[in-house]
Amino acid sequence: MNKPNAAIFILTQNTIDRKIYLKTCLYFLFRNFNKVYNYPIVILHEGDYDQESQKEIITSIRSNHRHLITFKEIDKQDFSIPSHIDQEVVNKIIAIKPIPYWRNVKYRMMCNFWLQHFQKYTKEYDYVMRLDDDSIIEEPIEKDLFHIMKEKDMVYMSNIVHLDCGICNYNMKEMFQSLFPNMTDKIETVFVSAKLSPNMKDIYDKMTQILKINGDYDQKNYEQDIEMNMPVMYYNNFFVTSTKFWERDDVKTIVEKINQNGGIFYYRYGDAPLQTLIVTLMEPTRIARTTFKYSKRLQREAFCDGTEFHSYMPKSYDDSSCIIKK
Repeated sequence: MNKPNAAIFILTQNTIDRKIYLKTCLYFLFRNFNKVYNYPIVILHEGDYDQESQKEIITSIRSNHRHLITFKEIDKQDFSIPSHIDQEVVNKIIAIKPIPYWRNVKYRMMCNFWLQHFQKYTKEYDYVMRLDDDSIIEEPIEKDLFHIMKEKDMVYMSNIVHLDCGICNYNMKEMFQSLFPNMTDKIETVFVSAKLSPNMKDIYDKMTQILKINGDYDQKNYEQDIEMNMPVMYYNNFFVTSTKFWERDDVKTIVEKINQNGGIFYYRYGDAPLQTLIVTLMEPTRIARTTFKYSKRLQREAFCDGTEFHSYMPKSYDDSSCIIKK
């Protein structure tokens, strides 16, 4: 079989810390995969990577492989708040911050980019890998992942399976039930139910504020448990996908309806659960999982939200955050 027409995409920013992450990411990407397979690497940025900074990154790659690196500026409208989203409302919701990883507007624009606009930059390839600039491939990948995708006619491959936040993804289950009315039984299997109790006063009160701002609060449920549904998802700091899948008209229609819903901005719908659910519901037999060791930043270090440090790392160095052990 001929080598797949494929590339690796990394989205980054030209800041001191992100450059350190990017250099480390690229070192281990080549060390543990791309020194063998030599796929092109496209580094996406928002126009902040000038020629000198690009040269710094390229010359940090060993000379036999530097030709594989290119930089591509994304269009400004692709990394912005969509026109139908009320920015004042978004700002109010972000400021409430019910949980440490509620994130900011930039994060929401990033999620929107990966779901809504990423495909615009991948049209010349049949398969693409996303690897975040803070992700590290920690051990050699013995097989060509793109070859596996092509040989088995898969549309999506990822690694770590995780349970995402019900607060961030409030009403996501209901949204997918409306998008796929004939697949309600399947949708039940990819969400885990939970309740937010009034006894958790600080989080409960903040979530109530958010529901009121978004028009999702029912007064008759005052001081009642808030029903939450946590989506099962692949971490998509790493994934491999078929570009043809995302170019399908039916897939584009679903993505646009999710865009119009606004949950990415008015709550904090992540691109990872959205992507996972789309492929799970539309091509359930064409998903593959690979199990090499890799980590993202939050699996290696704590973070500070301005007032205190938080750690969401596994308990031991042998574990990942995956909820599936094999």
